[in-house]
Amino acid sequence: MAWNNRDWERWIHQISKDSGCVKWSAHARARMRERKITMPVILDILHKGAVNRVPEVNIKTGYIECRIERFCAGRNIAVIVAIEQELAPSCLVVTIFIVGE
Repeated sequence: MAWNNRDWERWIHQISKDSGCVKWSAHARARMRERKITMPVILDILHKGAVNRVPEVNIKTGYIECRIERFCAGRNIAVIVAIEQELAPSCLVVTIFIVGE
């Protein structure tokens, strides 16, 4: 049976408990600097955020991309996380943005 938003959310919460399982793209690091969002804030979003949109498969990479959001540090921040498959042991932070900007 295919995973729903809540399943993906629970799995992201689970794997992000170990920060070593969270990988960071160069693009994500650049957006973090540009938007003055720190790594602890991103990890908090991964630990406690909500997946409100249906995850999509990236046609180029084949990875499932989830948008996880949380109001944190005075802003509503979204993180796009790529996961190879259900129950994958790690995730890749692809990009970060402030919702509404």
